[in-house]
Amino acid sequence: MKKEIKQMLLLELGILLLVLILFMVWKLNIIRLIPPCFLYKTFGILCPACGGTRCVTNFMLGNFQESFFYHPIFFMTIVYLIIVNFIYLLNVITKKEIAVNLYPKAKFWIFFSVILVVFFLVRNIT
Repeated sequence: MKKEIKQMLLLELGILLLVLILFMVWKLNIIRLIPPCFLYKTFGILCPACGGTRCVTNFMLGNFQESFFYHPIFFMTIVYLIIVNFIYLLNVITKKEIAVNLYPKAKFWIFFSVILVVFFLVRNIT
């Protein structure tokens, strides 16, 4: 496994653990700590991340359907990151390289960015 992929997956795992710990400590009060969206407040348009906090919060509460409807792209990304990090941990524990083709590469991030821009445009046009 490449060093960059290991570092990125460890960072993602750390972020996921941090979010989980913050959620356990503050439960739903974490939403109050996040400032309102600048784009929505100023221009009245939804930014690509609008609904992301509610998506993550509902995901952590187990409300997967609500989580998906708040932000489908965030929902799918959370599921993907959980799967990839589980595979990474499995590979570290077993010292094998199982399903390493699922690890994110540059093409993934380009595809993700394009989908997010399309989602942003469709969301604000309709």
